[in-house]
Amino acid sequence: MVSKKWIAAWFVLNFFIFWSVGLYTSGYSLEGYLPWESKDAPTYSPIVYALSNDTPDGMLYMVDRDGNIYYYIVWEDEYFDNWLIDRLYRFFRALVYGGATQDIEVVKVFPENRTVYFQTYGHRDVWATVNPDGTCLWPEEDVKVPDCAENGTHVKVYSVTWNHMLSIIPQNGTVRTTLPLKRMSPTDYVILGMFRRTQMTIAGVAVNSIVIALLVTLAFNVFLYVAWRLGYLTKESQTKILRELKKIIKPEKGRKE
Repeated sequence: MVSKKWIAAWFVLNFFIFWSVGLYTSGYSLEGYLPWESKDAPTYSPIVYALSNDTPDGMLYMVDRDGNIYYYIVWEDEYFDNWLIDRLYRFFRALVYGGATQDIEVVKVFPENRTVYFQTYGHRDVWATVNPDGTCLWPEEDVKVPDCAENGTHVKVYSVTWNHMLSIIPQNGTVRTTLPLKRMSPTDYVILGMFRRTQMTIAGVAVNSIVIALLVTLAFNVFLYVAWRLGYLTKESQTKILRELKKIIKPEKGRKE
C-alpha cells in the first residue's frame, strides 16, 4: 500500500512539471519572469529616430544569461493610413498578440562581438557590426554607415515604416528621441504580451505548449513506473544501492591491491 505522503509528492511533482514545461514553452521564460541584469544595459542602449508625430513612449530592456541585451522600443500603437486595412490589420493582430495595442520593436545587442540585430522593411533581419570609430558595417547589403553609433556603443536606429521597422541608414523627416530606459519587469512582460509575441499563432501559444507539457509529464510518469517495476523505488532496493555506493566511495579497510 502506497502511503498518502508519496501520493501527495507524486501529485505535486506532476503539477509542477506540467505547468513549468507549459509556461516555459509558451514563452514565459526565466528571462521574462526572472530576468538577468547587466551593468552594460545603459552603455549599449540604442538611440531612436522617429517621425515627430509618431515617437515612441519608452524603452525596456532584458538581459539573457549570456549577457546579450534586448532593447524593446515601445510605441503606444501603430496606424495604417487606410481605415479598412487598418481595421483588418488590428483584428488579425489581436488574434496573434492578444489585447495589447502597443507596438514593440526589438534591438538586440551582443556586447562581446559588438553586433546588433533588428528587423527592417518586410521584416528582413539586419545584422550589423558597430566599430569603435562609430561606423557600422551591414554585410548583407555591403554597406558601411558613417556616424552610426554614439561613443562607439549606442547604435542609431531610424523608424522607416508605418509599423516602425528600423534601419541604421538615416531617414529624412525623423528626429532624435529621448527615451526613459527601464528594466523589463515581470508585470511589463505580461501586460505587453511578450510571451505571445514570440509565437506565430494562438495554436503556437496554447495547443503546442499543452501537448509538450503532457508529453513531458507522461514521460516522467513512465520513468517512475519503470523504476517502480524494477524495484528501484522500494526501501530494500534503495538501501542496497546506498550500501554498494559506500563500498565504491569508501573501500573496505585492509583490502589489498
